[in-house]
Amino acid sequence: MNSFKLNNDFTIKVYTGSILDRKLECEAITISIFKKSFFEQKVGLVKAAIATFGSNVKKNFEKEIKKLPKNFELEGQCIVVETGKKKPKYLFNIVLDSIDPKNSTKFESLMKKSLENFFESLNHSNEIKSIAIPLLGTGFSSGPVNSSINILLDRVLDFHNKGKMIHLKELHLVNIEEFKTQLIVKKLKEILNENAAPIAHNLEPQLIKKKEDNRDELECACKLNDNIFQKEENLHNKENLNIDTKQCSWCKQKLKNVKLIDCGHLFCPSCCGDIKENKIKCLIPDCSHNNDKTNIDVVEENKIEKTCEICCEIYDSLKVLEKCGHELCTDCFKRLFESKPQCPFCYTFYGIPKGIQPSDGKMSVINEKFSLPGYEEFSTIVINYRFPPGRQTENHPNPGKNYSGSNRTAYLPGTEEGFKAQKLLEKAFENRLIFTIGISVTTGIEGITWNDIHHKTQIRGPYGYPDKDYLKRLFEELKAHGIE
Repeated sequence: MNSFKLNNDFTIKVYTGSILDRKLECEAITISIFKKSFFEQKVGLVKAAIATFGSNVKKNFEKEIKKLPKNFELEGQCIVVETGKKKPKYLFNIVLDSIDPKNSTKFESLMKKSLENFFESLNHSNEIKSIAIPLLGTGFSSGPVNSSINILLDRVLDFHNKGKMIHLKELHLVNIEEFKTQLIVKKLKEILNENAAPIAHNLEPQLIKKKEDNRDELECACKLNDNIFQKEENLHNKENLNIDTKQCSWCKQKLKNVKLIDCGHLFCPSCCGDIKENKIKCLIPDCSHNNDKTNIDVVEENKIEKTCEICCEIYDSLKVLEKCGHELCTDCFKRLFESKPQCPFCYTFYGIPKGIQPSDGKMSVINEKFSLPGYEEFSTIVINYRFPPGRQTENHPNPGKNYSGSNRTAYLPGTEEGFKAQKLLEKAFENRLIFTIGISVTTGIEGITWNDIHHKTQIRGPYGYPDKDYLKRLFEELKAHGIE
């Protein structure tokens, strides 16, 4: 890891790794998302983000999109959502589309706009002291790396020098490809040496202890053409590489298990999966074989090791989930299923999850003789939830902070389906899933709130009856929480 300290109030940290690594100590992380598909993307960090945080990030994103004006221009905007985790608590989604790396003016304009919106969004929250961001536009969009680095560092230093970094203390520049990390570090060092006057005493580079695997000691002989529209080519010193290790042509990882396809490019198992999933011939944009018929089956030949789609690590074998057949490594299985026993890919439940609803609440049920609109021939099930005042625990957003007590009443029709819904709600309450600790949509105050299992809190009116489809929706919401 390399650290560049600006005065005592702001630090840039540059290193290689996954931005979704659970060991990453940041309040927020950043991904780019395609304008046309949003969270329907099946590749890249979007797919990994859903697998890591669950479907709630998709729902939260869609809620934020609905708040925007009808003809709002999304390209280059930054949409911020909560992840439901303590760290990272926020996911910054930068909307990109139509990236044409051959059009320098358009590419640079979009990158500058995106980064300016990114930093402006950061300033809206005083909670976020550290955030991680990859090199935008250089993944599946194949934008020019050299230009992207220049734009990113220019925006970062410009915002800092103008005093616009209001709350942020640490910016983590994290990339899975080692060559990008080394290029960013090289560029930052050049800025320190060449621009000492304007930056003055603000910048002091500090080399942090190298990783135990000594990956930083492998010298990258990558050279980028000054013309960002020419093909970016990486030349590696073969004498310094282990003879059993080869490099993936796309993600630049050095692995033993790299597969050769007909066009001559080498890909790691993870990138091979992206080739097959997207039904393309080769991930390299200007590969001539993209117009020919490439034998993708070569990728599967002699395939021994497998890649976990969550952490992207290589394993001899993966754990297969019994119901849905999806695979992930043992470490990711333990980490994800400990908090929520649900497949991170298709969301099939393997047991009932435990929520963070305060544990001292009480639920009572009585059957009243009056009827609800639309259910005139039936009695009414009246449910009461009561919580005393309390203090947030370590599983809540702000441990140690007090919250007020709450008393809620809800109504169900006394039909066969109504009594079934009552039993399921009791089951959900036992597993602490009915309520959570969060910000109330109506009051804006942090405290006990509903946890996306909607209740009818009025006998009639907008929050009451008649509503012929309510029970159907209720069953679907309960199922989404593992209650059925």
